[in-house]
Amino acid sequence: MKGVTDHACFLKELWDADKIRQKLMDCIETAAFKNQSEEEIDRLMHMVVVGGGPTGVEYAGELHDFLHDDLQKWYPEIAGRLRITLIEALPNVLPAFSKQLIQYTESTFRENKIDILTRTMVKDVKEQCVVVQDANKEIREIPYGLLVWATGNTSRPLTRNLMTKLPHTQNVRRGLVVDDFLRMLGAEGIYALGDCTATQYAPTAQVASQQGQYLAQSFNKIGHKARYERELATLRADPNALPEQIENVVKKLNRVSKPTPFHYSHQGSLAYIGSEKAIADLPLFNGNLASGGGAAMLFWRSAYVVS
Repeated sequence: MKGVTDHACFLKELWDADKIRQKLMDCIETAAFKNQSEEEIDRLMHMVVVGGGPTGVEYAGELHDFLHDDLQKWYPEIAGRLRITLIEALPNVLPAFSKQLIQYTESTFRENKIDILTRTMVKDVKEQCVVVQDANKEIREIPYGLLVWATGNTSRPLTRNLMTKLPHTQNVRRGLVVDDFLRMLGAEGIYALGDCTATQYAPTAQVASQQGQYLAQSFNKIGHKARYERELATLRADPNALPEQIENVVKKLNRVSKPTPFHYSHQGSLAYIGSEKAIADLPLFNGNLASGGGAAMLFWRSAYVVS
């Protein structure tokens, strides 16, 4: 939808954060001007987030904290007019989390007066309102001051260019096709990882981080392999070289010549939901540990500090 790129703010690049901050403060300061109509104040103080995944939920929670904690001090006369609405096309937010944590998140949002509109699809984005269709197929307009788009990301131009040049092997629309070693199909010496690829893994930072570590180890092996091959060639050309020396290099070469496929180890899912609360869905033995609240928030913060 053309209106998305024209009027919405995103959550991907550093300058996106600057744009959101500037737009947010513009809305608040404009709403505080004298002689503004009640309707205009309500529009300016309505912050809409589209996308009920971890990114959208965390942003809605952080936005609530920022505005609730600071707006009361800066603009007490309009602080009570603030509204936050989260729009999600699926039946519930955070589909990757357990039902228990989804319910906990929705309950926390209700306490924080954050409206959740599920089964609601965005049909159009205008300069001052977003057009949505609800579960009953009814179309309506929702006025907003700030609109943040936190749904899935489209492919980068570089990714699309690579897919165009290799149509026979790169035929999955959602990203680059790679093998079990993260090698791009149809191209020699090109590796891909993260959410630019079309794999069985979720497009999360946790997956990309493990893939990055795997590729670093793989490239290290490739470097060692090239060095051992040169050493072996030198030894075999040397009439004074001992058989033990050649055998030792051959063993080293064999160890680094056998690549191992990438294996993802899921460490759990975390999300901050505002008011010093977080949710954690963690693998534990043969099951999962689902937790929400202050303790989960401390774990959430420590996990990001460590990483």
